[in-house]
Amino acid sequence: MPRKTNNRQRRIPNGRLPQLRTNVVVSHTYRFVSTSGTATTVTNDSVIAALGNICTVTNTSVSAIAQSFHVRKLTLVSPPASQGASATCSVEWLAAAVVSSTNMEVSDTTVSVAVPACVVSSPPANSNAAFWQTSSTNGLFILTAPVGTVIDLAVDYILVDDPAFNKITTVATGVLGTMYYLSLDPNATHRYTPVSLTTTF
Repeated sequence: MPRKTNNRQRRIPNGRLPQLRTNVVVSHTYRFVSTSGTATTVTNDSVIAALGNICTVTNTSVSAIAQSFHVRKLTLVSPPASQGASATCSVEWLAAAVVSSTNMEVSDTTVSVAVPACVVSSPPANSNAAFWQTSSTNGLFILTAPVGTVIDLAVDYILVDDPAFNKITTVATGVLGTMYYLSLDPNATHRYTPVSLTTTF
């Protein structure tokens, strides 16, 4: 005997589907390692390029997969070069120009090879990084990260759904259709290189 179907259980309330957030949002923590102790400003464009890109023109350019992003947290771990030496790491969050605010810096120093310097910080209120960002050359934060510093960037981002937000970055080498993850710092310097992800210079 065929089973009866309870149509009332399959009905949509009020005859309509619920509202849907259609943007594809990704949450991920990216890891980088510092190859230079030079203090470096990280920009909107350098973060977008670090989140992932697809090579669109061989050995010429890559196209970002993210159209906007929001920084949740930065973690820096800096070991000294040798016993008796010191190591200092810091992040300076840059103030947003649209509000009355000031830069805020968080720093840590160590003189022990057993206990590295460590900074864990989220964007303070009214800093640039406290807001959702799209492609631009605006500075988000300044990193001081000695050679060997491990940098973790926890971020939320929205996948590209509008050609107007498509960020193109120039590269020297790239295989068409291949995914590449660029450095966290601006593409010209390559100081904070991605860990365990395919990259290209």
